[in-house]
Amino acid sequence: MRKLLLIGVVLLLVLIACNGAAKQTNPAKLGISVSILPQQWFVDRIGGDRVNTQAMVGSGDDPHTYEPTPQQMTNLASSKLYFTVGVEFEEVWLPRFESANPGLMVVDSAAGIERIAALNEHSYSESGTPHTGAETDPHIWFSPSRMKQMAGNMVEAMASADPQNADFYRSNYNSLLTEIEEVDEQMRQQLDGSARKTFMVVHPAWGYVAADYGLRMLAVEIGGSEPAPETLARIVELAQKYQINTLVVEKGSNIRLATSITKQAGIPNVVEWDPMAYDWPAAMRMIAETLHRALN
Repeated sequence: MRKLLLIGVVLLLVLIACNGAAKQTNPAKLGISVSILPQQWFVDRIGGDRVNTQAMVGSGDDPHTYEPTPQQMTNLASSKLYFTVGVEFEEVWLPRFESANPGLMVVDSAAGIERIAALNEHSYSESGTPHTGAETDPHIWFSPSRMKQMAGNMVEAMASADPQNADFYRSNYNSLLTEIEEVDEQMRQQLDGSARKTFMVVHPAWGYVAADYGLRMLAVEIGGSEPAPETLARIVELAQKYQINTLVVEKGSNIRLATSITKQAGIPNVVEWDPMAYDWPAAMRMIAETLHRALN
C-alpha cells in the first residue's frame, strides 16, 4: 500500500512539473531572446501576444560581465530568434548560444545604426571634452532616432521568421514608431533651451542622450575603471566649472566613488538611472525630467 501511495505521489509531482513547464512557454508563439531588457520591451510591443520573450541581462546586471543562468539557457532552446545589440557579454556567449542551438537565428538588431565614439581615456582636455578613440559606445537604446531603426530591423526579422503574423507585427511596428516619436518630442521640449549643457554621470552610459539633444556628458569612469587621482582632481575641477548640481549613478554602481565625487565637488544631488530598465518610454522620460531640473 505504501509503495502504491509513493508511486501516486511521484506521478502527481511529475504532472505538476509538466503543467508548470507548459505555462512558461507557448510553443505556438514565436520564441525570441534578446541581450538586454530595453530590447525586450521593443520586441514585446511589436510581437504582442504572438511572442514569448526573454532578456539575458536584467535590471541591475552588468552587460560587460554578465553570465546567463541555467534557466535562461534552457529557455533559449525554445527561441527561434536571438537579437543582439553589441554589448560586451555577447562576444563570449553568442558562439556558445549558437553551438548549443543550431536552429537559432541570430540577428543584429543594431544593424546599420551609426554609433558614436566611446570615452576611452582617463584624460580630459582643457576644454573639458574627454578624448575618444576607435571604440564605439554600445548604449544606442538611449537614442530615439536609433531605436526607430532598431525596431525596423526587429520587425523585418520577426515577419520573416513568422510570416503568418507578419501583418500583425507590422501594424504594431507602425504604432511603435509613433510612440518613439512622441518620446523624442517630449524630451526635446524639456531639454531644448536649457540654461546649462553639461551633465555629470559616474558611468558613461548616456552619451547618446548628449549627442541627440545638444548636451555634454562629463563622466567619472572611462573604460569601466575609476579615474587616477590626478584625473579625479581634474573631473572635480570641471564639475565646479560647469556648476554641476546633480550626479547620476546607475543602478548597481559604485556608491563609494559617487560619494567621494559629491563631497569633493560640492554636488548636492545624486540620482539613480537604470540603463537596463525594461520600460523604455518611462526610462527616457525620467532622464529628460532629471536633466531638465539639473540644467535649469
